[in-house]
Amino acid sequence: MKLFVTDPARPARIRRPAPPAVFGLPVRTLRIASRWRSPATGALLAGEIVRKPANLHLHIQRISLWSKLGDEAATAAAIVDLWIVLGRYGADLRTRMLREHYPALERFDLGLYLSSRVPGGIDRYDSRVALPGVVLARPVEGTRFFLHDSAPSAGGQR
Repeated sequence: MKLFVTDPARPARIRRPAPPAVFGLPVRTLRIASRWRSPATGALLAGEIVRKPANLHLHIQRISLWSKLGDEAATAAAIVDLWIVLGRYGADLRTRMLREHYPALERFDLGLYLSSRVPGGIDRYDSRVALPGVVLARPVEGTRFFLHDSAPSAGGQR
């Protein structure tokens, strides 16, 4: 094991090696998943997506990682998370992901389902998109009703 790495551009300079993402370090750059392709990196990317769901770079990085690892279930889950975040926007990106990863989505009968929802997107409460590995879905069966208590409580007590 090398404790130090020389910089090829400046061999006189010695720097410490960057530890891989599998050691549990937070993933903050786009380079990490391209260097350390492992399921642990995918788990770290999923954790970062929960923290910052609007970061589209993390979503694309996660989809690319699982696709290169050949895990269709995780690829489909990552695509569903991207669709949830995009909402009704990003129809071109959703269409591209659908075309590139259609076999992975069709394995879970989501190919045609997502194709029909390209213009409007999907809802995070849709129980159909709650696959194992999807971190942003909140599935709800049936119809959702939001209740509003219009009667003021007496003295702030309930």
